[in-house]
Amino acid sequence: MKQYAWVLYGILSILIIFGVALLYTPVANLSAILHPIPAQLATPIDLLIPVVPAAIIVYWYVFYSFIFFSYFYFAFVQREYRNTLVIAYVLINAVAYVVYLVFPVIGPSRIVPGTDFFSLQLASLYSHDTPLNCFPSLHGSMSLLAAYSLSKAKKEYGYISWPIAIAVMISTLFVHQHWIADQVFATVLTLSICYFVFNWFKYTRVLKSTTQVHMWQLLVSAAFAVLFMVLYVWAFYVI
Repeated sequence: MKQYAWVLYGILSILIIFGVALLYTPVANLSAILHPIPAQLATPIDLLIPVVPAAIIVYWYVFYSFIFFSYFYFAFVQREYRNTLVIAYVLINAVAYVVYLVFPVIGPSRIVPGTDFFSLQLASLYSHDTPLNCFPSLHGSMSLLAAYSLSKAKKEYGYISWPIAIAVMISTLFVHQHWIADQVFATVLTLSICYFVFNWFKYTRVLKSTTQVHMWQLLVSAAFAVLFMVLYVWAFYVI
């Protein structure tokens, strides 16, 4: 059984991540009770950004595939940074949840511009996702965490992961889910925590991890990521 303990640790890390994520909505509900009038952080530039329904491709499909891939990859493939990733994830979300409760920020106005395919998906997003919990943006934070972790695992991964993270952060503005200030705070918060945890929590490294990553492992991780992304987005339509 010992030789398969890494599978149980990987599952546990995934459960911790999803467990922390489940607190997102309860925190928003409590924040709404504590602060009936949330703040707005609109800048003149924010007010000029139009709603672009097609941006939901990046906001939903690319984002969730991206972060789910990073979770599976570190949980079961290149496990050296598995524990470090989980610690950084928990710390980022803990700080974000505290800020949400102390200083709630409501996002931009939500207006669906049409009835096309992307607009209908945007309407589904608006109907299920709380307009609170904006500052900092967890879309931005989780994308940056994934990018930072993957680039740490292998420098070449950064050539793909960082552009994806930036694209996700930009997409949140064009689907009117966040202000620019939300992404600025997310960047400062996430990179600070990542730098601290990945460089100073070296004792969390898993020593016996995969030394050589094979293509089939990347493909399996990607397949699981896409599957979980589809299930997550599908849940928006049935719940």
